[in-house]
Amino acid sequence: MTSAFAVDRAFAAIAFKRRLAYKAQWVVALVLGGGAMLVSMAMWRELLAGGALSGYDWDSMRAYIIIGFVTATVVFGAADWQVADRILDGHIAVDLTKPVDFQRARAAEYIGSMVSTVPTVLVGVLGAWLLFDPPGPATPLAGLLTAVSFVLVFPLAFGLTYLTVLVCFWTKRYLGVMWLREALLGFFSGMVIPLAFMPSWLQAVAWALPFPHFTTTPAAIYLGRVDTAGALGLLAAEAAWTLGLWFGARIVFNHAVKKVTVHGG
Repeated sequence: MTSAFAVDRAFAAIAFKRRLAYKAQWVVALVLGGGAMLVSMAMWRELLAGGALSGYDWDSMRAYIIIGFVTATVVFGAADWQVADRILDGHIAVDLTKPVDFQRARAAEYIGSMVSTVPTVLVGVLGAWLLFDPPGPATPLAGLLTAVSFVLVFPLAFGLTYLTVLVCFWTKRYLGVMWLREALLGFFSGMVIPLAFMPSWLQAVAWALPFPHFTTTPAAIYLGRVDTAGALGLLAAEAAWTLGLWFGARIVFNHAVKKVTVHGG
């Protein structure tokens, strides 16, 4: 068990250091993500100048947008192409001969790359806090449970990304799959607009998917829109989706590698 975790740490460290080598990506992510956050702040300040919409006023929306920036930076900043390329360029054939669990190794690499986005998150959040002075968590417990939700975003994001990456076994392409996943994630997570602004039937569709747990769940807990029991229920659902995606991807992978076609060699 100890040796297995040592391997995980090695994969994560390699991915983390690989991302550190491209410091320009931090700047680009900060400029793009920070710019989008500023635009959202300006838009919602005008829309909410006269009061509140669906329970969100300007104070709560400021915190909501910052939470969306944090999750978007972490999720969209991870190195999913490196996982996809192992399938597309045929490295998967070599990986299958190694005494290392393919999914677990990719999870360690992916989470290591996600950790590399933390400096961008910290700078962006600090800047937003100084400029907009958003409210703190509804209660200290809400702040703690929000942190737990953020932690769960790491394995949840990998599970969703890895499952879509496995589609490469059949499509032989990844770009369109990635665009579709990111579009669905951005919309149904509440990153674009809060789910509370959507029709009830569309909210029901969203909550039947794992996407809301990337933004709506931590925001709802942070802002006190759910009580402690509700917050724990949301965290339980987030954890359940994490486990479901992990084991679901295992089933898909075991089926996919029954026949592997390597192009170009």
